[in-house]
Amino acid sequence: MLIELGEFEYRPQQWDRFVSGELWGQWAKDYPENFDQQDIQIAKNQAGPNMKNHFFEWLAAVLIFHTHGYLSLIEHYEFKVQARKREIAERLLPPEVFKLVTDHKRTFRGVRCPDLLAYSPDCSDWFFCEVKGPRDRLQENQSRFFAELARVSGKAIRVARFRTAGGAQVKKTASSPSVKQY
Repeated sequence: MLIELGEFEYRPQQWDRFVSGELWGQWAKDYPENFDQQDIQIAKNQAGPNMKNHFFEWLAAVLIFHTHGYLSLIEHYEFKVQARKREIAERLLPPEVFKLVTDHKRTFRGVRCPDLLAYSPDCSDWFFCEVKGPRDRLQENQSRFFAELARVSGKAIRVARFRTAGGAQVKKTASSPSVKQY
């Protein structure tokens, strides 16, 4: 089961500032509980056009913090290499949910966990959030996995969608692909 968290606008200038490193650097400094050293290292390693892959997830984490007061683990929290994120996920999630999150690739090949695991600072509540940019759509294999995750957890998966502000399109440059409206 999916619940729409909302549809949010972003400005092409935010995208450009993120890709350049200015915005993710500022967010990393302003929200250290959301973005850890591994997130920062990924951002540094993928600086430039490849960083576009993380813009919406980082923006969603910032928005969830401001609208709900929740922190977020962004991407890859199910992997052992992400020790801090995985430890938090294990503390937050009931054992059967944690097992599904960490072992889902055996049954659901080619599917990743929802982009964010958002949680209250006191760890008393949490939810999964999938993030979709203007060109992104939920795939059938994601839908099946998310349905199972919702069934096992007893919690709907929330979806945050983004679109460019005022119908503007992100200009196509060497560092930012064109983004089609939906």
